[in-house]
Amino acid sequence: MFKVVKLTTIVYVLCAVVLVAAVTPAFVMVSRGGDVAEAFSQKARTVVVIDAGHGGEDPGVTGIRTGVKESDLNLKTAIVLGDLLSSAGYKAVQTRLTEGSTAEGAFDKDADMRARKETIERADPAAVISLHMNKYEDASRRGVQVFYSTDTSEAFALKMQKHLNDTMNVPTLGRGFEPIRGDYYIAQCTDAPSIIIECAFLSSPIDEALITDAAYRLRLAGEIETAVNSYLTE
Repeated sequence: MFKVVKLTTIVYVLCAVVLVAAVTPAFVMVSRGGDVAEAFSQKARTVVVIDAGHGGEDPGVTGIRTGVKESDLNLKTAIVLGDLLSSAGYKAVQTRLTEGSTAEGAFDKDADMRARKETIERADPAAVISLHMNKYEDASRRGVQVFYSTDTSEAFALKMQKHLNDTMNVPTLGRGFEPIRGDYYIAQCTDAPSIIIECAFLSSPIDEALITDAAYRLRLAGEIETAVNSYLTE
């Protein structure tokens, strides 16, 4: 009986030591690193809206070789980007999470766009990113390009394009792009900085092969998240 009690006591002590060792680092990080905890908490209150362009009966452009729908690639990229932003501490709000339209009932493009705008307005975001795929008559045209509409969005567009040039365009294309300003509905739904990212040219066999690869989409989404974080924490 004595030996059993003694062995049980030793097991309890060892378990307690293991638990203390496992919990202590996290406790120390939070208690001594208040700035880190506060920064993460602050990000959690920072909303980023991600808009997966097209959907439902509006597939957007299609791949030159595979016929893949832009709407499907936009959604896949948006979901990955949302996961990365959430992991970084932000609140990621998606305008759509299914293959269908954002509006209820029979498809109506105007209703779909209004539904996206309503989602953006309700979210009260710090930034908006609408994801799309590009197309051009020249199949050699490739790369990632940023578009915007307002003065408020210019700095965000410039930072995003520069980062994507440095990490995605220049290393593979040997050149970068300038962000393009224009009259884009989805980039004018809020006073918050809003941009459109054309992630690839589906008219390019090379870009199509890249963007249909999950590992490449993860890499691209990671670079977008890095630029978002850099812009919002300046």
